[in-house]
Amino acid sequence: NAAEACNHWPQLIADLYAGSLPSSALRQRLGDDLSRFDLGIHLNLTQGRPLTSTYPSELLNQQGQFPGIGPVFRQLRSDGSRFREGVRQELSTQIEFMLDHQLPPTHANGHQYVELMPGVAELVPELMQKFSIPVIRIAREIKLLQTVLLKGRVPAFAVSLIKRHYAERFRRSPAIAALAAPARFFGTAHAGLVDRGILRRFLNYASPSGCTEIGLHPASEPDGQAIPSEWLDPLEKARPAELDWLCDAATGELIASHGLRLGRLWRLP
Repeated sequence: NAAEACNHWPQLIADLYAGSLPSSALRQRLGDDLSRFDLGIHLNLTQGRPLTSTYPSELLNQQGQFPGIGPVFRQLRSDGSRFREGVRQELSTQIEFMLDHQLPPTHANGHQYVELMPGVAELVPELMQKFSIPVIRIAREIKLLQTVLLKGRVPAFAVSLIKRHYAERFRRSPAIAALAAPARFFGTAHAGLVDRGILRRFLNYASPSGCTEIGLHPASEPDGQAIPSEWLDPLEKARPAELDWLCDAATGELIASHGLRLGRLWRLP
């Protein structure tokens, strides 16, 4: 859970500085300077339960849980301003959770791209300023024709165009434009599907002079820990395989062959 992850973070950073992580040699091969990792806030309104007791009941299901991206999007799109204060309080509390663990976020993004939704996108600049978060994800993905439609994934292509539409609106906001963000982002239509072949296509279109962010979802299997019933994970089976190929030396060679190196989002401002 989140509290456990926060408690483990100091040891991870200590292992990083000691050079004892299994990935140390590979990351140095890719120009990584072993500076502290990014740790962002992943804003969530679609899975699990709210942290605040005053969160609008209209944005929850009958079990008091976040109802999923579809119902939330429809409610906020039709009348987002009515729920703004409740959403503001919930997202603020989520950020304060990290601060309570002495972990100021290096950047912000959203679970299932909630930061792009009407009623949320308008709050993001305010939250970034209030909590001094310097970097924001802007999930405006390019080359969707080549990476999605030409692969025969027509429904995913349609959904990815909707995400790009709202990401473009998000990007054009003057308050968002004033924040630091990666120059390019890939992965809006590829959750659980990215392999080295897809990664190669992303790298072909990476920003030649700026930062490119690729959305991935690697994880190891839970060690005897049950996943809460309200947290259905559609990517559960794909995560370990993604972790394996991502940490493989061949992936490092692929990145290096494109003349790219690893970076940190906190360096962008």
